[in-house]
Amino acid sequence: MPINKTLVFKKLDFLNSYLHKIESMDFSEEAFVEDADIHDLIVFRLQQAVETCIDIAAHIIAGLDAPQKETAKDAFIFLGEKEIIDVDLAKRMGQAADFRNRAVHGYNNFDYRLLFKDYREDLKDLRQFGAEIIKYLEGV
Repeated sequence: MPINKTLVFKKLDFLNSYLHKIESMDFSEEAFVEDADIHDLIVFRLQQAVETCIDIAAHIIAGLDAPQKETAKDAFIFLGEKEIIDVDLAKRMGQAADFRNRAVHGYNNFDYRLLFKDYREDLKDLRQFGAEIIKYLEGV
């Protein structure tokens, strides 16, 4: 099955929408840590953004006629090995997949102070993933 670029670009639009919604929120560390509505919304939007990246990775892997990967982390590592995305980014995206699993499966024992400090860097990784996918698609 060839890579459906239209589908991937649509998913990249979803990714950008989730990231923009997160970036447009303004709150202090204390508000983030203490307000369950704020941290739940951020966790949900991050989860959705990561899930979108997982969908993109799975679609590209299927388009390469490569075997389906057992985990989302494996899918990102595969993209790194194939030089579709940067190897270091692939590792960080694997960590994002772990975060997504914790959020989806209810292992919500997050340290919200640590999440507050890290989530902006995570947004940069998600944006970089999108940019590298675009670059890859332009070359195929």
